[in-house]
Amino acid sequence: MKPDTCIQGKVMIALLAAGESRRFGGVKLAQSLTNDDLASDDLIANDLASASSEPKPNESKQPVFYQPEFYSTASPSPTTLIGHQYSALSEVAARLGASLCVITGAHHEAVASCLPPSAKLVHNPDWLGGLGHSIAAAAKEARALRAETLLIALGDQLLLGADDYLGLFRARARANTRVCAYYELTLGAPALFHFDDYEALSSLSGDRGAKALLSRRYQEGNLIAMAMENASVDIDTRSQLMAYLARSKAGAQ
Repeated sequence: MKPDTCIQGKVMIALLAAGESRRFGGVKLAQSLTNDDLASDDLIANDLASASSEPKPNESKQPVFYQPEFYSTASPSPTTLIGHQYSALSEVAARLGASLCVITGAHHEAVASCLPPSAKLVHNPDWLGGLGHSIAAAAKEARALRAETLLIALGDQLLLGADDYLGLFRARARANTRVCAYYELTLGAPALFHFDDYEALSSLSGDRGAKALLSRRYQEGNLIAMAMENASVDIDTRSQLMAYLARSKAGAQ
């Protein structure tokens, strides 16, 4: 851990992996990142056009950016989608002395099979209720551990590496400052929360997650928005995964 990383008290990292992956049509997080079946150029173009046309919620106030001193340039590990994210967050946990748990749900067994036997799994029985229930499960776990800080990370933001997550801690002005990613005119995950947020997080439900809380904390002056364009890349469909694999292979040649 670098000396400029602002951290105090226990830290818990929650990797959210409870979703049904309905748009993907299978167990998205268990998909391999080393598949050689590549998408066609037309599929890639159509997929990127579709992704760019999806509406994004706007924040009412333009955040002040924090630009990290460096960006992650490491390539994703040759593993599954959830395995890649778990590996990156395991490095973060080791450097911060934090605990790491995976919030599972719809595909508990499939997700568990992609992780080491030592991985701590917390099953969310209310996964069908949306992302908010998974965040609530993470907050309850953090409260039980008496963690002062909770890092919420998503299982499908595959361009993020350990340095990106550590950058959130470096962006902190003080130990109780919240920090989240800012991309495409929105505040979102990954995000650092303080234990004062656990009550609000524990009552979340639905698919909007913690965006309303992040916006409120920003308006109060208690949140730093960190520019993180790579956080805008996630995997929702098979064509998006194929397009990513195609671009990765092209970039390696």
